[in-house]
Amino acid sequence: MDKERTQIDHIISKLGEKIKYLRTEKSLSLKDLSERSGISAAAIHKIESNGIIPTITTMMKIADALGRDVNHFIEQAKEDKDVVFVSAKEREPILTFKKGLELNGISAKKYGDFIMTAAYAILEVGASSGKKPMKHKGEELVYCLQGKVEFQMKGETYILGPGDSLNFRTQLDHKWKNVGDKKAKLIWVLAVPPS
Repeated sequence: MDKERTQIDHIISKLGEKIKYLRTEKSLSLKDLSERSGISAAAIHKIESNGIIPTITTMMKIADALGRDVNHFIEQAKEDKDVVFVSAKEREPILTFKKGLELNGISAKKYGDFIMTAAYAILEVGASSGKKPMKHKGEELVYCLQGKVEFQMKGETYILGPGDSLNFRTQLDHKWKNVGDKKAKLIWVLAVPPS
């Protein structure tokens, strides 16, 4: 019974962290997630900082707004491994709202205690991050395998071609666009240090 209680407490203690991680990864503000879920920004903030435990209804609304099943937030299996192997055949797609961007996970599927996530990204010709610059917590490292991708930040423009990389702090306003004449392929790494 004590072991089960400990597992339940562990799952509950990780809920806020998982919600915040996924929200940050998707470049959503508290207000954005609030508008999508119908849950107040203040309540989401309290959930993320473990100030309150969400009801199942609240969790379902937040999970839906983040494009995930509720199970994603409560599953324990394989979550706290120290080593995760991802076979090329088993890469899972990562939900994104950016048109023309396809992401496949190459890092741990669950966020657990890992502070880094990575994806194999394919950008269609002309695909972009949108008109408004993005800004969120963490750092990104982008390595170009194929194509030509433009990044803009701090008034500078960086063009990545095969073999080029760009490492930056994501609290800076940043934008990207495939400016080449073919699909671009990238390795995209995001690290969000724990709060």
